[in-house]
Amino acid sequence: MKIKKSPLGAFVIAGIALLLGVAIYSFARVNPPKMLTPVHAVHADLATYTGLWGSAPSLFYTLAMCLIVGACTSTRLSAKIHCYIWIVLALGLELSQHSMVAERISRLLESVLTGHMWSLFGPYWIRGVFDPLDLLATVLGGAIGLVLLSRLSLENTGVGSP
Repeated sequence: MKIKKSPLGAFVIAGIALLLGVAIYSFARVNPPKMLTPVHAVHADLATYTGLWGSAPSLFYTLAMCLIVGACTSTRLSAKIHCYIWIVLALGLELSQHSMVAERISRLLESVLTGHMWSLFGPYWIRGVFDPLDLLATVLGGAIGLVLLSRLSLENTGVGSP
């Protein structure tokens, strides 16, 4: 009797990675995303150790998204391709925080988005800080995601097969 495996392991690891990324933003960042500010004051003293937490959210978010999109595909090759696409998108978002790019994006989006939407997305480019270590963390998170996708059983619709 053949036992059908599921991509549950990838989703569990992705969920843990997302929670870690959100926890770091919530409790240890000076400027967390607006939707996380209600819990920000709980451990604001941790924000003084930014070097300790610095690029960890970039690593965790990229890892989580690679696992989520990879686990939802139908073949192992498709999982890898989707993971690479997510890495490129994440690198693009990181690069968009560079001051030369962020100012242009901010002006464009502020003129296009409504007040509420701008208040939600605008701070990413207004307060965002470009850090080359975030690029490295993004690539590392994606690489870990690719390794895990090749090791985990993702046999929801054929991904787990060789």
